[in-house]
Amino acid sequence: MNAELEHRVNLRTAELRRSNEALAAQIAERENAEARVRRLRDELSQANRLSILGQIAAGVAHEINQPVTAIRTYAENASRLLQGDRPQETAGNLKSIIAITGRIGAITETLRSFSRRAPASVGPILAEEAIDGALSLLSGRIRESGVTIERQRTDPSPMVMASCVRLEQILVNLLQNSLDALKGLPEPRIEIAIAQSRETVTISVRDNGAGLAPEIRKSLFMPFTTTKEKGLGLGLLISEEIARELGGSLRLDASHEKGMTSFTIELRRAE
Repeated sequence: MNAELEHRVNLRTAELRRSNEALAAQIAERENAEARVRRLRDELSQANRLSILGQIAAGVAHEINQPVTAIRTYAENASRLLQGDRPQETAGNLKSIIAITGRIGAITETLRSFSRRAPASVGPILAEEAIDGALSLLSGRIRESGVTIERQRTDPSPMVMASCVRLEQILVNLLQNSLDALKGLPEPRIEIAIAQSRETVTISVRDNGAGLAPEIRKSLFMPFTTTKEKGLGLGLLISEEIARELGGSLRLDASHEKGMTSFTIELRRAE
């Protein structure tokens, strides 16, 4: 009886060992699959950022070309003023050159930061800072389109838990969609508003375009849903995923006015 009992215990132990090994293999396979999904998601997000940079490159080039031309003008004037022994006016031209180079540096730094792979870490950032960065990236296109940007600023700016580059990416996607929707319309306008509660901060981007058809609204966050002729329909999907990774959400607001489209990013408030 003892031998039989020991034999059964050994059999049961072997079965449990095999089950544990199989379970461990399944867990490892699932972890590997999740890691592959995270890598693919990060690569897709990075590709989206680079695609955005490609779309706004012409506007940024124009944005930099103007101050470079101004620098040349100020430098030529400073040279003539020096020859005319007018040191104070020369100093004024040189100060203007310094200020303009600072502006160019700010533009290129925004581009450099945006093009890098965004850090996975989430920390306290100023909500207004991310909005400033997004508008800086799109400043050339906004100016050429004639769209009026209306910002409802809050003082002081609320702090949110996010990655600045990733939040900028969501905002740039939303702003570009609004700019596309407003093309050719009279009195185009985009409103950007911040609201806050004890636990959350919301950033809303609203335009007075033609609005979205009901069938489009229902499937807007599904892959390959787009109203653009050359769009892939991935921008909003990626933006929603980024918002979720930041611990927040992105939603399409209910349409209360005809021809209005509004999106809201909701994030955790940083203490």
